[in-house]
Amino acid sequence: MTGKRFHLLSWLTVLLGTVLFFSEVSRFSYVRAVVRGVNTIVAPIIKFKEHITFELREELSAYLYFVNTEKENIRLRRKLNSLFLTEKELNACMSELESLSKKLKVPPKFKRLRYSVTRIIYYDPSGFDLFVIIEGGKDKGYREGDLVVTEDHVVGVIEGVLGSTSRVVTPFNEKFSSSAVAGKKLKRYIYRGGYPLGSLLHVNVGDEMSVGDEVYMVDRKGRIPPFMIGKVEKVRRGKDPFFKEVRVKPSVDPRTEEYVFVIRRRY
Repeated sequence: MTGKRFHLLSWLTVLLGTVLFFSEVSRFSYVRAVVRGVNTIVAPIIKFKEHITFELREELSAYLYFVNTEKENIRLRRKLNSLFLTEKELNACMSELESLSKKLKVPPKFKRLRYSVTRIIYYDPSGFDLFVIIEGGKDKGYREGDLVVTEDHVVGVIEGVLGSTSRVVTPFNEKFSSSAVAGKKLKRYIYRGGYPLGSLLHVNVGDEMSVGDEVYMVDRKGRIPPFMIGKVEKVRRGKDPFFKEVRVKPSVDPRTEEYVFVIRRRY
């Protein structure tokens, strides 16, 4: 029996019962017998329909619950895979930094490092990559001056901290400056950011410096291992006869990064 026919039969039964109730015909015994017979036939059908409706609702609720659970499991699996990937990157980063520390004769003190993993949520809309916005701010305890890195490269330094986000200036930004080493003698210089090339300041004419030399950011207190800023792109005699003009190309492209490490400089 189709749904329309069932509803039509139900309405006719109700209508018939109403007519019989308000009319004199309902007093006849045979009419009462017919009504009882109809009720005997229709009542189980109505009860069966209610049972089927209840079962279907239960099945539908269970189906929707399992669908939502499966979606949540997929989301958690993706997040877990991202964390595993980040952990592998961190292990690779620590190994690389240890070898760099030996190369640059900087004693590694990784046990004292305080860091956290976060992600980049916004890029410089100008296209010059002068800054990025990372997730986490005062709620994570970030402070101005904290270092942001990925693997063994410098992403930038936190310039401003808000409630749940932080602004990070990159090595392309003129506001970015740090102590750095380059060349064979590992003499310390000042790296100043710039787009598309930054600069090494106070490089004496007699200092050995060649195109392709790697430039590393170093911590004056020796608590943070060296991280790579970029490579020397140009070396030439500057306007000042006592210094060279050394231009550096930053090695990190912020737009290719998603997860980064925030290293706390204050203890």
